[in-house]
Amino acid sequence: MSNKARLAKFMIIFGYFMVAVYLGLGVLLFIPRFYPYIPSNIKFVFAFFFMAYGLFRLVRMISKKKEPEND
Repeated sequence: MSNKARLAKFMIIFGYFMVAVYLGLGVLLFIPRFYPYIPSNIKFVFAFFFMAYGLFRLVRMISKKKEPEND
């Protein structure tokens, strides 16, 4: 396996990891015990942003995986 193939596989795994981080942070911000000093409306906006961005990245990764390779 070449270095280019290893790097590509690592980047795919890292991309899914980041999707999990964004979705997890979005869910975490919805829980009232975490960051109680931040106003709830600010937490809601950031939670919505992180969850939407995580879903956006997930859809992009899935759609990129399904398209045929041109190599």
